[in-house]
Amino acid sequence: MHHLQHIADLAPVLERMGARQVIIAPGSRNAPLIQLFTSNNSFSCFSIVDERSAGYVALGMARQTGEPVVVVTTSGTAVLNLSPAVAEAFHQGIALVVLTADRPRETVVQFDNQVIDQYAPFYNHSKGFFEFPAQQRTREELQSKFLAVEKLLAEALKGPKGPVHINLPLLEPLYVPLPEAILPPNKMQISSVSPEAYPQPKAIFKDRKVLILAGMASASGELSGILEDLMANGQVVVVAENISQLKSNNFVSLPELLLAGADDEEFNMLLPDLVVSFGKQVVSKRLKLFVNSLEKAEKVLIPDDVSLPHFLRALGGDLVKKEENRFAKNWLTIEERERLNALPYLESAPFSNLAAVYKVLERVPGGAMVHLGNSSTIRYSQLCPLRSDLQYYSNRGTSGIDGSLSAAVGAAMLSEELHLLILGDLSFVYDSNALWNRDFPENLKLIVLNDGGGGIFRLLEGPDQMDFFEEFSVTHHPVSLELLSQSFGRNFHRVDGLDELDEQLNSLFSEGNALSVLEVDTSSAENSRIFKELFR
Repeated sequence: MHHLQHIADLAPVLERMGARQVIIAPGSRNAPLIQLFTSNNSFSCFSIVDERSAGYVALGMARQTGEPVVVVTTSGTAVLNLSPAVAEAFHQGIALVVLTADRPRETVVQFDNQVIDQYAPFYNHSKGFFEFPAQQRTREELQSKFLAVEKLLAEALKGPKGPVHINLPLLEPLYVPLPEAILPPNKMQISSVSPEAYPQPKAIFKDRKVLILAGMASASGELSGILEDLMANGQVVVVAENISQLKSNNFVSLPELLLAGADDEEFNMLLPDLVVSFGKQVVSKRLKLFVNSLEKAEKVLIPDDVSLPHFLRALGGDLVKKEENRFAKNWLTIEERERLNALPYLESAPFSNLAAVYKVLERVPGGAMVHLGNSSTIRYSQLCPLRSDLQYYSNRGTSGIDGSLSAAVGAAMLSEELHLLILGDLSFVYDSNALWNRDFPENLKLIVLNDGGGGIFRLLEGPDQMDFFEEFSVTHHPVSLELLSQSFGRNFHRVDGLDELDEQLNSLFSEGNALSVLEVDTSSAENSRIFKELFR
């Protein structure tokens, strides 16, 4: 049997899985995989040199389309560079198929290059791992291995979705034509969780004050309707931050402002008997502290691998409206008051990160996909009024600084809509290899808040009291964002005031405008004071 037969038979299996996009990091050991995908019209291939960026580009693509995306690397540390993106995909519930080339196990490390132990390096942050033998000797052996591969790929798609890893030790020669696929097609079985795993939940909403907490998730019109029905018939309130993708005037979307503004008496009016949560992470620190302080309230976490609409309906049971939903009214009344209190300050705040984010989110055209960097950027965004005509995304699975730019690039590459990324200068510099992309999407616009590095630590209570703060927490950098952008061929402009920002936003959002990176230089602004003043 041809020594690369198992490579040839991968393509049909991945096609049946629904994978269409392939991110390829260049190399030599992975040459057979590159040949496989680039010679097959069923796959669209993209070359991304930096593996760390490549993983996040694939994540952005998979999040944008809802389909699995394949990532291909050569052997050695190239594999380990995917770790941050794989971990983020695991915590976001995004299906990635990682294919890594390897040298045969019998390779003597002393005599060869790019050899590390590639056995299950993502063990704790993936849904499974499979390694092919270096050579399949019979058709039966090949078929048995592919049964395991199909089971693994089905696991990637079964809720909650997640990344899987296939390691491929390859014998030389590598640069030879691949054989034809020989295995008959099997129908991939994606089994759902058996009903016994999660019995029908009991109806527990009746006669209780219920706080429903929606974490980071994909948009769902059906889910919004069910949540509004529960609110209409019971003492139920829904708290849904911008990255939950749940938008309704009946949902609380500004919990940080609300909880900061509630006095002691009002705080008691917000206390639930039951907390039901679903989805992934939430951002608001005050909200997390509030929920963690509820010692008397029952807490129910809805599993990721159940039908969320069905589960919520069952928990609600036969709720019938008996009285006004005073519990939700308490939450929404305080939120509206705090929103109106904050609005004049947001509109008149001095030039700063906070004022810039407010201005940008006010001006971005409807229908845009807004990507938010971690650290201070997403926190600023959640103090601004939620817009129902925008979609909000962020890498809050692990909340790392790495990959915000690459993920936005990947999403925009497979979309015709306007994509806007707002991120800090450290995030931009750290992930700047995302600009190293011959298919860089012109529909992606970048706004970089340059506050001189590490601005998030100035917003937190405590770090600035430490002796090491300026040197080791703030992390100043000498990088010219203009020269860095231009080195990758990106059109750049810098602003250092609100009037100029307003003018440049017109250019940035104009159709066909080549401006792609807009630096908002707030390094001389009192960002920390202006942010904290909002809460006073």
